[in-house]
Amino acid sequence: MKKTPVLILAAAAMSALMLFTGCAKVDEDIPVVTTTVTEPPPMPYPVTIGSLVFNNAPESTASLSPAITEIIYELGFADSLTGRSEYCTYPETAEKIAVLGSAANPDVEAIIKNSPQLLISQSPIAKKDITAIESADTRVLIIPAPSSVEELSQLYSSIYRVFTGDNDDETEIISSCFSKLEASFKKNHDLLESYVYLLSDDLSAASDNTFAGNFFSHFGTNCAANTDGNIITAEELLNADPQWLILPPYMSQESLPEELLELTAVSEGHIITLDEETATLLERPTSRIYLAAEYICNAVNSADTPSETENPASEE
Repeated sequence: MKKTPVLILAAAAMSALMLFTGCAKVDEDIPVVTTTVTEPPPMPYPVTIGSLVFNNAPESTASLSPAITEIIYELGFADSLTGRSEYCTYPETAEKIAVLGSAANPDVEAIIKNSPQLLISQSPIAKKDITAIESADTRVLIIPAPSSVEELSQLYSSIYRVFTGDNDDETEIISSCFSKLEASFKKNHDLLESYVYLLSDDLSAASDNTFAGNFFSHFGTNCAANTDGNIITAEELLNADPQWLILPPYMSQESLPEELLELTAVSEGHIITLDEETATLLERPTSRIYLAAEYICNAVNSADTPSETENPASEE
């Protein structure tokens, strides 16, 4: 009788039993491979700006606002500009772009022919003109002019998002645009002590609800901050007795009401008359408003620096 086949079957059964009961030796040096699932980065669009939702950046844009045109250039999106208003003359290269009228009097025919994907304005456009423009597949975005420095920064943010969506670089980019202005505010926060910015001979004054009033408030206290209807009376002005009077280019000390000659600002020569460039920057503000800050600082320093005739040398 042969036993060999039986022994072979027994050995095979024992091996199978060891395998299923965990007695088989496992190689512990084999590395365990794990897989990490990476979430895709969030899409920058859509974003909502004003009344419009943007799913992508406009390939062509027209601006009927000088400030908007300048901001588009400053932020690096000028390649998209195909049209401008007749008042958009800064920077000089903007003058090479097609003129499409103005917000008050848009050249609808020229706009339709120019066919920008997006038309932007800070001033209102007549409803009938908007209807005609939109019927030609041009979207119209109205972004109101800022009434404070903070709103000016928000305007930059809105324009940046139109062209980039929700972008991580936004804060850094916008901050760099306003670095010179912020430095001036920080250094000269009490330069004027107190002031009033008169806008006309009838004593219309810039309250803190206006861009100019808010801008100057970074240098001192606006005595017309809460002026009702932007009109300050001579009595209120005399009672407030601001340290400085700020006047637009078309006004001078001679045009002030006679009773205001009693003001400390007048007697001490603390009157700042703005030049045309500074007045324009206050009306159409961009980040170049830091130049208005420089103008005010220079004017204050000049007024507070005695002339040689007022301070003759003590030793001759």
